[in-house]
Amino acid sequence: MIENLSKEGIDLEILQRKLELIFEMEEDLILVLNKAGLIVKVNANGLVSLDFKEKDILNTHILDLIVIKYKAETIKAFNEIIEGAPERTFEAAIYSFRGSEILFRLKAKPIFSDGKMTEIVIIGKNIEHIKDLKEEIENLKMKLMEANRILSLERQRTSQRKSLLEELNKMKSDFVSNISHELRTPLASIIGFSETIDSDPEMPEAMKAEFNYTILNEGKRLARLINDILDISKLEGGKIEITIVKFDINLLMNEVIDAYINSAQVKNIILSREIPEGEILIEADKERISQMIGRLLNNAIKFTNAKGRVKVIVKNLFREVEIIISDTGIGIPETDVPNIFQKFYRVNRPGTEIPGTGLGLVFVKQIIDLHKGFISIQSEVDKGTTFSVKLPKNHI
Repeated sequence: MIENLSKEGIDLEILQRKLELIFEMEEDLILVLNKAGLIVKVNANGLVSLDFKEKDILNTHILDLIVIKYKAETIKAFNEIIEGAPERTFEAAIYSFRGSEILFRLKAKPIFSDGKMTEIVIIGKNIEHIKDLKEEIENLKMKLMEANRILSLERQRTSQRKSLLEELNKMKSDFVSNISHELRTPLASIIGFSETIDSDPEMPEAMKAEFNYTILNEGKRLARLINDILDISKLEGGKIEITIVKFDINLLMNEVIDAYINSAQVKNIILSREIPEGEILIEADKERISQMIGRLLNNAIKFTNAKGRVKVIVKNLFREVEIIISDTGIGIPETDVPNIFQKFYRVNRPGTEIPGTGLGLVFVKQIIDLHKGFISIQSEVDKGTTFSVKLPKNHI
C-alpha cells in the first residue's frame, strides 16, 4: 500500500511526520507493545499522565505497570488478541512512576505487517475522575440511605409521641371521670344520710347511730381519696421528704395485717401471714412504708373474690428485706402489667366495675423509689397476683 501511495505522489516522509505529530498530540495514553509485551513506544501525554520519563518506561513489561487485581483481565485480553481478536476493551489501573494507581479504560488492537501481528497498540482513557464520581455517588447513596433511615425513625418517633399524647389524654380523661365518680359516691351518701337525719327529728336513736356510722365511714373514705391525690402531687413535685428512723419491720407488718383482718373477713377471704420470729430492723420512713404495705394489702383484698386467699410473707435477706403479698384474685392481663405503675392507668376489665382512681400503685411505686427499693409483679388472669417488694435495710 505504501508503494502505491508513493507511486501516486504522496511523500512518505511527510506522512510519517504527520502520524508522529498525531501520536504526540493525542491527549489519551498511547502505548505500543512488541509481541513479548514490552513497551517500545509511548506518547508524550501518556508519559505526563503516568509521571514517567521515556527512558524509565521503555522496555518495561506492560504487566509490571498493571495493578495486581487487574492483571488477570489484562492477560485475558492480550491472549484473545494474540488468538485473532480484532480488539479488546477493558478497564485496568496502572501504576504511575510514584506508585499511585490511575484507572484507565484501555482499548488494545493488533498491528500487522506482511500478514503477521508484530505489535499491539493500547489507547488508554483516564477514567480516574469517573471512579471518583462513582465513589462520590456511592457515598451520596449511603448518605441518602442514612438520611432516609433517620427520617423514618423521626416519623416513627413523631407517631409514637402522638400516640403517647393521645393515650395520656385518654388516661387523664378516664382519671377525671373516675375521680369524679369516686368523689360523688361518698358525698352522695354523706348528704343523703345527713338530710334523712335532719328531716326526721323522731328518728330512733339506733337508726340515727347507724346513719352516723355510715356518714363517718364515707367521710373517712373521702378524706383518704383526697389525701391520695395530694400525696401523689407532693411526691411528683418532690415536696415530700421521708423521715428515716430505725424500726422493726416484722412488728409493723403485723400491725398493718391486723388492721385489714376485718376487711378480709367481711369478704370471707383467708388472710394469712408468714413472718419470721425476732426483729428485722430497717432504716426507712415508718409511716410511708406502712401506707405502702396497706395499699398493696388493700388491693389484694379488693381484687380477690369471696373464699379466696391473701398471704403476706416477709423474708430476711442479707442486705434487704423482702415483702411478698400474694392473692388468688382476678389477676391482671399480661398486656396491662407493664403499665400498672403509670399515673391515671386503670386495668380495663369489661363487665367488672371495681371502684378506684388508679393512683394506689403509683403511690406505692414512688414510695419504694424514694427508699431506693424495688417492686416486681407476677400475675395471671383469674389465678391471682403476687407483688414482691425489696427494701434495703440501711438507708444510704
